[in-house]
Amino acid sequence: MVEKSKKEVKNFNPNLVLVIMVILCTIASYFVVPGAYKRETVNGVTRVIADSYHAVDKTPVSVFKMLRSIPEGLNGAGMMMFAVMLMGGVVEVYKKTGVMGAAINSVLNLSKRTGSAVIISAVMLVFAFIGGILGWSEQIIPFVPIVISLAITLGYDSLVGMAISGFACLVTFAVGPFCVYTVGISHKIAELPMFSGWELRLVVLAVVTLAALFWILRYAKKIKADPSKSLMADTDTSDLVIPIDTSLTLDAKKVISLLVMGVCFGFTIWGLLTQGWSFGEMSAIFLGGGVITGFLCGMGPSELCDTIVKGSIGAFGGALIIGLARSVQWVMTQGGLVDPIIHGLTSMMSGASSFTTSVVMFISNFFINALIPSGSGQAMAVMPIMIPMADMLHITRQTATLAFQFGDGISNTLWFTNGTLLIYCGLGRISLKKWYKFILPLQVFFFLMQICFLYYADMIKYGPM
Repeated sequence: MVEKSKKEVKNFNPNLVLVIMVILCTIASYFVVPGAYKRETVNGVTRVIADSYHAVDKTPVSVFKMLRSIPEGLNGAGMMMFAVMLMGGVVEVYKKTGVMGAAINSVLNLSKRTGSAVIISAVMLVFAFIGGILGWSEQIIPFVPIVISLAITLGYDSLVGMAISGFACLVTFAVGPFCVYTVGISHKIAELPMFSGWELRLVVLAVVTLAALFWILRYAKKIKADPSKSLMADTDTSDLVIPIDTSLTLDAKKVISLLVMGVCFGFTIWGLLTQGWSFGEMSAIFLGGGVITGFLCGMGPSELCDTIVKGSIGAFGGALIIGLARSVQWVMTQGGLVDPIIHGLTSMMSGASSFTTSVVMFISNFFINALIPSGSGQAMAVMPIMIPMADMLHITRQTATLAFQFGDGISNTLWFTNGTLLIYCGLGRISLKKWYKFILPLQVFFFLMQICFLYYADMIKYGPM
């Protein structure tokens, strides 16, 4: 059994899933009936003209274009990839200087007084805040291995570590009341006041967070009492534990280094929310913090550079998945697949009641999200169609935005086309089969919960507009 598991882990490569998606989209481009919407640019935003769907020439993707999609995807996701790699370099600095080890030792010592369940609950709530309020997801990839290591050290498994960090960010990002990438873009297209209606979305965020925390703690308690019940029991994850010198303590320099990291987080949050910053500025802030920490803890210039390079190389696998996910999107665009798929899924909404239509919008986006994993990309493609339909079918634009956010969001923790989910699973050596066994019952609850909230939104004519 163990040998079979080791073979499964050895063969699991999340990049392969995305390469298969590229190939399938290439083949589909030869069979899908071509069509396209006309688009117009209004105030810097590209809008789809709802009634403009028309026949176009087929643009099948050649083998050369299929191969070209890989470098095109890497180029398109370049800034995000470099941000992940540089963050990996900074994390390596914190590891090599002993700052991270001393911090983990302090947490482990604290767990002896408070209990490990309190520790994992606190860690999850921190990442829930990062995902739900700050709208981060890919940005926390370098920190997931640290949390996985902490979870295993506390007597849990890598799945718990992934769940309280990566999954917590993904599931709360899905319903974040102030998410720039989904709600922000949708509100701009819908001409709604930015982040209006946040009160209801905040309630949804609280429900999702508490449900996820309950589910994780339930599983964690079960495997802590009986490790044989762990879904990872037949998988060797011992080398995922980051070696930590138990003699490491938080001296003045290490405390200052942690404060530097905290300042970097705070400054980055301020810039993202108020200055329109993106991955480039975020990378610069954390790189500066890593350099300060390295020099503060006695690293020389050459050693510091070597450490950052080593950490960046370690993070390259995760960064590569982001680029490949963008490759899938590039092939779909080149093959003319996006508009026909959207047209086919949205055409079924006509003639239904307002509540039924909002549910169909939600379910349609649920499946569209498997094909367009990018929340911002899906918003730009779908919302210009959903908003006119909402107006014609007497659904408030705010309800249509909520239906889109629900469809785009929590399904990110389900679809294997989501590069970030694959990264998280890969970091914990969690096969998709094991992940689905863990998450599917919770997904059913989330699905029904979202329908209930859509019913409430339809009843109160959730607005404004």
